[in-house]
Amino acid sequence: MGRLDDITLEELYDLKDQIDEGKPRERVLAAIGRKKGDQLDTLADRHGVVEKTIRNWLDRFEEEPIGQAPYDAPRPGGPAKIEGEDREQLFEQLQQLPTELGYDQQAWSAKLLLHYVKEEYGVEYHETYA
Repeated sequence: MGRLDDITLEELYDLKDQIDEGKPRERVLAAIGRKKGDQLDTLADRHGVVEKTIRNWLDRFEEEPIGQAPYDAPRPGGPAKIEGEDREQLFEQLQQLPTELGYDQQAWSAKLLLHYVKEEYGVEYHETYA
């Protein structure tokens, strides 16, 4: 349990209370379980991941300040151009055939997708992204 020697259960519970859901919360819950003595295989089963993932999660608590350990580092690249409800709506629309949306083509091509996104959402992507 060396990874968590410098962190108390109280600190982990306080951190858990600050995180509503998602992978960061799972990471804190795994750290709490390990601090309480749970084995890696038990934690892996509980969280639906492999033991290596649990070890990686626990390593974060040794390598990072406790407040940063549950979170992923920022990833390169710009923000999404289509987000939220628009993104969900786009994914739903792409489940339809293009003919159902007024196009002559029977299947989505990269070129048609780029055109559709530009027309419907006002967002342009370079051809290399399709």
